[in-house]
Amino acid sequence: MTPHVRALTECGGSTSLAAARKERFNTMPPANCDPRSRRPAADPRTRRFVRVGLYQRLPTLGESAFLQSYVASQPDWRVALRSSDYGSGATLKRPGLQRVLAAARSGAIDVLVINHIYNLSRTTRHLAFLLDELKSRGVRVVSAADPGFDTETPFGLFLVRVVSAVAEIEYAGARADRRDRLRHKQESADESPLAG
Repeated sequence: MTPHVRALTECGGSTSLAAARKERFNTMPPANCDPRSRRPAADPRTRRFVRVGLYQRLPTLGESAFLQSYVASQPDWRVALRSSDYGSGATLKRPGLQRVLAAARSGAIDVLVINHIYNLSRTTRHLAFLLDELKSRGVRVVSAADPGFDTETPFGLFLVRVVSAVAEIEYAGARADRRDRLRHKQESADESPLAG
């Protein structure tokens, strides 16, 4: 198949050889084809919108309005999920956060918009887990208040890596602290006069 015939068939032209010869000298691309890309133009009715999940921890009316205006300012973004929690940021056992993770796992959202990064979690280990989980599901995380935090930008990816590294250091330090406390507890129990 010649490149011209291949381009016609990609753009929705006829696939028969006779029709291809007839259309060979037609310099106009088919009506449904973008001449620059030589691919069928997207039908505006089938345009894909970006499905956005909004997540807030301890939400206020001002923050909710700010997130809504941020999403409205982005072309083709539509809110697919609103979720919030009134619990502590030190745990992952929050119903709103679990709804966000379930939506990410099922592919119901493409972007998660938060006000600040600490709305996801107050502990770096949990934050690193959440960011890795969302990234592995193809969900982009964007902070409306911190414009530098976007997991699709090089700087945003750098921040994710820094948070992950800090979480690893924090976890290793916590393990060492636990070992030291256990060792100290055993040593003090051995030296106790009541241990005898």
